[in-house]
Amino acid sequence: MTSVIAVFAASLTTFALTNIDDMFLLTLFFATRVPTRRIIGGQYLGFAAIILLSLLGTLGALAIPHGWIRLLGLLPIFLGIKELFLRTKDHSPQELLHSSYGTLSIATITLSNGADNVGVYVPFFVTAKHHLWLILGAYAALIAVWCFLGRWFGKHPLLLRSVERWGHWIVPLVLVVLGIYVLARR
Repeated sequence: MTSVIAVFAASLTTFALTNIDDMFLLTLFFATRVPTRRIIGGQYLGFAAIILLSLLGTLGALAIPHGWIRLLGLLPIFLGIKELFLRTKDHSPQELLHSSYGTLSIATITLSNGADNVGVYVPFFVTAKHHLWLILGAYAALIAVWCFLGRWFGKHPLLLRSVERWGHWIVPLVLVVLGIYVLARR
């Protein structure tokens, strides 16, 4: 029983530490009023891809060099630059964010932001392989908690006023910085 508690505690810790940056993105998505179903669907889809890559790595079948995984950073850069150019058209920032962030694009951002998660999850999955069901269940529940917290932070009045005023600049710049960060990882 002690090992189950230890694995559960390690699951909470590894998820929280590898997804702190994801909380910021979730908060921005909710604050800019991207539809909730897109955000939650994209989050689960992107995280499922991270888990799949981690499981493949656990099995020793991950043949993709780490440097190639970093290239996923190009996607948020592309999306951020696209947003910066779209904002010059005659649309409100809210209209742009509603139309440009679908479930698949949010999933891809989640995946590219979670490339480092694979490096943490693979050794964790290998060492706790007998409790993999517990880890995956905890992660699935924690995604819901993360989405709830992101939505809660995203509805904070001060944050909402800031995003309404500066969101058309903040979101694209955060995506570009995120992409550069992913590309620069070792």
